[in-house]
Amino acid sequence: MLVIRLRRTGKKNKPSYRIVVAEHSFPVNGRFTADLGFYNPHTKETGLKKDDVKAWLDKGAQPSNTVARILTNEKVKHSSVVVIKKNKKSKQTEADKAAPVAAPTSVAEAMEEAPAESETTPEVVEETTETAAPEETPAV
Repeated sequence: MLVIRLRRTGKKNKPSYRIVVAEHSFPVNGRFTADLGFYNPHTKETGLKKDDVKAWLDKGAQPSNTVARILTNEKVKHSSVVVIKKNKKSKQTEADKAAPVAAPTSVAEAMEEAPAESETTPEVVEETTETAAPEETPAV
C-alpha cells in the first residue's frame, strides 16, 4: 500500500519536511517513490505539486493524518483525504458517554431509588476462635 507521508529533513532542532509517496512498509527516512512538495513547520510554508498529489490519490495512495491536514489547508479535495480528529482532553470511554446516569434531585428521590435491605436473610458472620500459640524464643 502506498502512503503519502512526511520525511524529515533539515538541521538538528530545526526540522523541515518533504511530502513523499512511499510504500507503507519502508522506513520513514528510507526509499520513496515520488517527491510531492515540502512543509516548513516554523514558517507554516507549504509547497505542493497539486496535480501530482491528486494523481497519486487517484492511484490509491493514502495520506497520513498530518499530510491530510496539510492537504485540507491547501484546498486539495479528494475522497481519500480524511482528517481524524483526536480529542486529548476527554478520556471518557464510549460506554460512559453512551449511558449518562441522572442524579436524584432531592433526598426523597434518593431514598426511593435506594435498594431496600432484605430483613429475611441476615448476614452471618463466622468468628474464628483459634488463637495462635506464641512463638518460643530459643534459650541461649
